[in-house]
This record gives sequence, structure tokens and C-alpha cells, in this order.
Amino acid sequence: MQCRKPRRTLAGIMTEQQLKERHVTISEVLEGDLTIPLRAQAIVLFAHGSGSSRYSSRNKCVASVLNNKGIATLLVDLLSQEEKRIDEETKHLRYNIELLAERFAAVTNWLVQQPETRDLKIGYFGSSTGAAAALMTAARLGLAKAIVTRGGRPDLVDESTLHHLKASTLFIVGGNDTPVITMNKRALELLSDAAARELAIIPDATHLFEESGKIEEVAHIAADWFECYLLETRKNKFHNKYSRIPREGFLSSLRQGRAFQIKFRDRFAAGQILASFLGKYKNDQDCVTIIGIARGGVVVADPIAEKLNADFDIIVTRRLRSPHNSENAIGAIMHDGSVFLDTSSLKTQYDISDEYIAMEKLEQKKEIERRLRVYRPNDRDYKIKDRIVIIVDDGIATGATVIAAARWIEKHKPKRVIIASPVAPKHVVKSLKNEADQIEVIRIPSNFKAVEQYYQLFDAISDDQIVQIAKRRFVS
Repeated sequence: MQCRKPRRTLAGIMTEQQLKERHVTISEVLEGDLTIPLRAQAIVLFAHGSGSSRYSSRNKCVASVLNNKGIATLLVDLLSQEEKRIDEETKHLRYNIELLAERFAAVTNWLVQQPETRDLKIGYFGSSTGAAAALMTAARLGLAKAIVTRGGRPDLVDESTLHHLKASTLFIVGGNDTPVITMNKRALELLSDAAARELAIIPDATHLFEESGKIEEVAHIAADWFECYLLETRKNKFHNKYSRIPREGFLSSLRQGRAFQIKFRDRFAAGQILASFLGKYKNDQDCVTIIGIARGGVVVADPIAEKLNADFDIIVTRRLRSPHNSENAIGAIMHDGSVFLDTSSLKTQYDISDEYIAMEKLEQKKEIERRLRVYRPNDRDYKIKDRIVIIVDDGIATGATVIAAARWIEKHKPKRVIIASPVAPKHVVKSLKNEADQIEVIRIPSNFKAVEQYYQLFDAISDDQIVQIAKRRFVS
């Protein structure tokens, strides 16, 4: 079966007389396309984080297959026309999961009040950040019986929310979409209350399933899931031919209290994964500069610059250490002497004198100058103005050094600033949102203790390693 609009000339497909289609407007600003097959018993509501869900060829493909199974569909835009225009420029609204979930809940409540849909069982289909909105809404309202996500971002949903989700949930991810596979595997572990849960990894597919035949595979496995857990018409249990996780081993590990620990092999491997995540920032219109924070961030930034074919550079920023514990930061300093002080940290440490801070700033600035002489001996100009600048570190613990770096870069008038890291704790990611246009982090744990716990190998980086990368990357 091909993904196309059902027509009366196709044998075995519903005729136009068997489908009721109409355009709907919800809450005066949200527009949607509602399709109800004759004698439908369920409806699937589609969530799309950006652009138009109604005009998405992939969503329409999936909806067509569902319609031919007798399942109604509502493809609705969660952003108004003006909001979509703003989001095209800023890319912010698509990551405002609270806003998207609020809109998605409003559409769900609208469905249960309409005479033609109020008696239908409800399912959700979410893509990318829209998947996060669907998961959050399902947990809060409890009205959806089954959920399917495509290339979803469940990492944008609180872990406690996923723990309480009861709907049968299927995550579908492309086999070449490595970072999103990692996110979805982690989310699968957290669905402890879900009636059913599966991860389907479509071989040789990328994030958007643009390869020939791949979106059709998504459509058919989604239809199978909804037949099993929404319509409940399938006699046999759902068969996941795309599973890469041995089911018994997975359940056994959960029973014994052993959760999967997804760790990066080393900094270079983390950079390769992060590079796949950052590919969306490379286009013909914008110049991109990748800036690694020495030392560890430089190793992570190296494969990212390679993958994006972007300009590469190094900055050195140093933590200002607490006098009580040198591992704790009270702020950070840049090579030009600009300083970020963590006022919340200082408030809890009353006896830190101005004299101590002045001496610590002097000591760390000397080390910055030493490193820059070694790493950037020719005192190159930074390529920042009017560019997309991606600041990369190997992990963010307190956020002090990356905040100091972002504020220094902002002085040089970049087009956009992106902060990227393999791992950062949830509360720090939240605080960084005011420092950059976008935050890109693969792992956002709520129980973060230290960066090294998310790596298999986390050896100290020497000056020589940084120099070797600099010699290879810098072009005279």
C-alpha cells in the first residue's frame, strides 16, 4: 500500500464517500485537517513541533494508512501562522514543550467535546519535539490509549512524567539517527507504568525518514500498533520486527534492578555523536564556526568541525575555584579578563573575600595566557561576527565556564550562539537557555554527579594533544 490520498479508483482502498474530511479551527488560532472514515472507532491526533503538521508529506502518509485501517486522524498545527514565521527565524518555539503540550491538550479537549469525535478512542502520533508534547499531554490528561512517536525527543520530557505515563507507547527511530536512538532507549527504560512499550529502529533510515520506502515502513508499523492497542482488534500480540533489544534480557535486567548505562566511549566518540545532532546548523546560507573549550571540549569539537566542514577554533576559559573545595566553581574568567561570577554560589559561601577572588582571577588568567601561547601561537583572529558559533565542551557541570565563553562570544556580534555538550544536568541546561540561542545536549540526567560518569574513558588531556589538533585544524 502506497502513502497517497485514498481515491475511489484504487481497489481495496476507501472511496471518498467513505471518508468525511473537513478543515477545522480550534481556539480561534489552531488549524487542522480532520478525516473520519465511515464507522471509525478511534482517532489519532498528530503533534508536529515545527512548521505545518497539515502539510507534512510524512504525516499525511501515515494518516492515509491509518484512514485505510478505519482510524480517524486530525493533523493540527500547534503554532499559529505568525508563530510559525517567528519559529522559522529563531527555532525557539518548537522547543517550547510546555507551550506545545498546552496546545495539544486544548486540541484533545476539543475532540472530546465534538459530537462526531467525542465517542472515539484517542491515540497520539508525535514527531520530533511534537513527540515530547504528545507524551507530556498523555501523562497529564490520561485520555490517550496508545502513542506512536517518530524521531521523537522524549529527552525533553521530565523523567517523572515518563514514569507515570500509562498509554501503550511505541518509539520509532531511524537506524542512522544515533543520538535520537540513545534518547529513545533511555526513555523506554523510564516507561515503567506503560501498558506496553516498544522501540522500533528502522534500518538505514535517517532522522526525517527521507529514504525511499522508509516513511511507508513507519506508517505500517504505526498502524499495527494502533490496531493492537487503540482499536484492540488484533488477536495476536504486536510483533516488532524492528527491535534491536532482546526482550527477555531487557525485562530480566529491569527485574534485577539493573538499568542500562549509556556511556560515551571517549571524547572523540561523543563528538561524533554530537556532530550528527548538529548537522542541521550547516547550510549554504550561514558560515559556522566550531569553538572548543580547552582542553576536553577541543577533542569533542574536532570531529564536529570535520562533519560540518566548519571553521574551527579554541578558547580557554578557567574556573574560579572555591577556597573551600577546588572542585567547586564560584565563577569563570576569559582571556580578556571578563568574569562570570555565580552569585548563587557566592551567597552560600559568606567568607569568600574580594581579595581571594582577585588573587584567584590573577592566577587563572596567567594559566589562560600560557595555554593560548601554546595552542594559538599566531594570535589568530576569531571568526565570530555574523556567523553561527557553536561552543563545545566535553561536559557541563556547573555551567560557569561555558557561560563565561558564551558572554565573551556575544560581544563579537555572532549571528547565533549554540551551546553543545554530550552531557549536562537538567538544572544547568535550564539556566543556560538565557545564555545562547539554542542548547544542544545529548544526555540530560536528573541525578548528575560528575561528567566522567558518562564516559567509559575520560583520561586527562595534555597540551600536546591539543597542539596536534590545532596544527591539523588551523589553516594559515
